Amino acid sequence: MLDSLYDQTVIDVVTCRHEGGAGFMAVADAKLTKKPAVVFVSRGPGATNVSIAAHLAEQDGVPLVIFIGQVAEHECGRGSFQEVDYNAMFGQIAKSVFEVSNPDKLSETISRAFCDAQTPTKGPVVISVMEDMLCADCDVPNFPVLKPAICGVDENHVQQVREELAKSQRPLIIAGGAFDALQARPALKAFAEAYRIPVATTFKHQQIFDNRSDLFAGHLGFKIPPPQLDCLQKHDLLIALGTRLGDTPTQNYQLPSLPNPSAPIIHIADTPEAIGRVFPTYLGIVTNPADFCLALAKHTPKKVEVRSSWVNEIHNFMQGFRSYTPKNPADGMDFSYVVQALSNALDDDVILTMDSGNFSSWVHLLWPFTGREQVLAAIGGAMGLGLPAAISAALRVYDKSVIAFVGDGGIMMTGNELRIAVARQLPVKLVIANNRSFGTIRLHQEKAYPERVSATDLSNPDFTLWAQSFGAWAETLDNPENAKDIVTRFLAQKGPAVLNVLTSTELVSAFASVKQVRKMHIS
Repeated sequence: MLDSLYDQTVIDVVTCRHEGGAGFMAVADAKLTKKPAVVFVSRGPGATNVSIAAHLAEQDGVPLVIFIGQVAEHECGRGSFQEVDYNAMFGQIAKSVFEVSNPDKLSETISRAFCDAQTPTKGPVVISVMEDMLCADCDVPNFPVLKPAICGVDENHVQQVREELAKSQRPLIIAGGAFDALQARPALKAFAEAYRIPVATTFKHQQIFDNRSDLFAGHLGFKIPPPQLDCLQKHDLLIALGTRLGDTPTQNYQLPSLPNPSAPIIHIADTPEAIGRVFPTYLGIVTNPADFCLALAKHTPKKVEVRSSWVNEIHNFMQGFRSYTPKNPADGMDFSYVVQALSNALDDDVILTMDSGNFSSWVHLLWPFTGREQVLAAIGGAMGLGLPAAISAALRVYDKSVIAFVGDGGIMMTGNELRIAVARQLPVKLVIANNRSFGTIRLHQEKAYPERVSATDLSNPDFTLWAQSFGAWAETLDNPENAKDIVTRFLAQKGPAVLNVLTSTELVSAFASVKQVRKMHIS
């Protein structure tokens, strides 16, 4: 396979240091382009290492094609070196698992795999290629490209939704990944503004709607504060657009509530599998959510002023909720200083990549998302995506700033891929929130077992020296008074740059300190 790539120039082959990093880069590329990304790994250990990307692609609904080596056909079933049954291994994660032993079927299999990966709900597909087939001759012409079906908009469905909206005074939209593409977001905006409906965005999709709008109803991340949930639960009609309504955006099945929602649910998605699977749905519509929003926006609704008090209630809450006063703890910096300095220096023509961790709470709370930013993050919660995603973005897009937010836990999982950014002189800007702790787990630990810190403290290298050893520019930030100047130097670097921010463990998230969590447990 590598030899076949030697003479061609169309495909940019990116050699990674670990299959997990390679898989994350492919997932990020698919998130950015909305097209299937491809990752090649060896059999056995390579396949097990890339499985984290397969799981993330399934959770996030991302089109991914994974090619895996396999033993020769005559060795199958004999417990051969690194032999794995990939149907058994990936059967509940991948949309399809193909094993190719006949070279005449390879082109057809690849075409079908790409089609499966793009068919809603998008996801990972595995192609296992047997060793003895790789050098076999084939005279069969390439199989034509297969394309997934396209859903249309039924005007009868549009009319039904309009009728329900006409009866509603407190409707609420929950909008998800269907609007991640930049060209889909204006449709959501047009629909929400025409009908004056507040919009709450699902986990890691905060960027799809203007957070400055009076219609922004918040980001439904993990365990939003109870007052915000109480406010949103007052809706009398829920419109779910382009989301599977999993446990995170529904706040562990409280928005709407199980088993009997307090208000009718209209669920619009591009696949029937997402509708009515968990919640009883009043009206389920299989179509492209963005196209459906545009069809609704073409009709001028009447009496939308009846929703003014509902819109004002949510807007006033969000204004108070998003106000933040920086703190000055004794054990490190408040991460808000860095987020504010970066957001002040950058416009919305930016790509943000976010690893999993509590440090992202400051980004979600304080970044002034306009609806035009692109964000690459793990809905599935996998740590380690941040840096590989930034590398993918910098390889694919040349005219945007790429900022990666990563914790000290996540960077030690895939940080070795920094070498790719240095080798290719990619303008990746990596911000490490270094609080010497697995902060998310520490927060749960303090809630359930206060003052019993077990296995969440971290012993880290000097990340500034670590990054410099790769050949990247790096600097340490440990004083909020220096934040603006150091961030300016950081952003001015043409190649890869790393900002090692010594953050506070006490400020375990943007919403709570360790001391506050312990007091809550006592009370």
